[in-house]
Amino acid sequence: MTQRHATITTLGSSDAFNSGGRGNSCFYVLDAVGSYALDFGPTAPLIARRLGVELNLIDVVYLTHLHGDHLGGLPSLLIDMIFESKRDRPLTIAGPEGTERVVMALCELLYPGTISTHICFELTFVEWPRRGSLEVCGRRVTSWPAQHDQLVMPTSIRIEPLSGLGPCLAFSGDTGWCESLVEVARGVDALICECSFAQHLFDGHLSLEEIKNHRQELEVNRLILTHFSEASREAALESLDALQLEVADDGVTFKVSSRDAPNTL
Repeated sequence: MTQRHATITTLGSSDAFNSGGRGNSCFYVLDAVGSYALDFGPTAPLIARRLGVELNLIDVVYLTHLHGDHLGGLPSLLIDMIFESKRDRPLTIAGPEGTERVVMALCELLYPGTISTHICFELTFVEWPRRGSLEVCGRRVTSWPAQHDQLVMPTSIRIEPLSGLGPCLAFSGDTGWCESLVEVARGVDALICECSFAQHLFDGHLSLEEIKNHRQELEVNRLILTHFSEASREAALESLDALQLEVADDGVTFKVSSRDAPNTL
């Protein structure tokens, strides 16, 4: 029977500072199409090994934006695929404009000449506009501009299997409150949303206070919070029922059903 749910494993749920000893942003998703990573922070390979997640099964990495805590683990992933896993099938890295330039520059800085010389599989880059829609590896990715450091092309994205046989997932990326969040969340089966602060401190990141104020505008079946400081995680845990939300911690797995499928496995 065709899988009509997605399994989302948290490989990193902290802010850029590894608050609470947690990993940088990364989720491993298994859906009806296959498996992918959403963002890939520098700690992702370590936590994946601890959890027994086989990263060589990934067919595509989707990046919300180009900050180091969201893509810094990619050189290590490629090194592992070349020398340890000896990968022999294609890999796609997809993200906003500038993704290929930034990722390859980082690889060359950390492993000069190594990845470009020894890569043994087809590596493809796909880049989406700040606002638009395109097909990437059997899924439709729709992007909206996020409110964050504009130099790193921040986007909030929605990902849905082209077959329609599976849930539609949305990811805020790093962002402050903006209308894009209302759009990306509308009608999806789950929104994974950043929550960097307990109270509003900075327009480029969300706080639980703002999520509380705007909760009714987020028309989403499931709201899963991530990208925590210690204070914001504690505040989120105190608001699970009141705000109808869930908390992503490293190692936690979520099973999300599509809208037209039973909410069981």
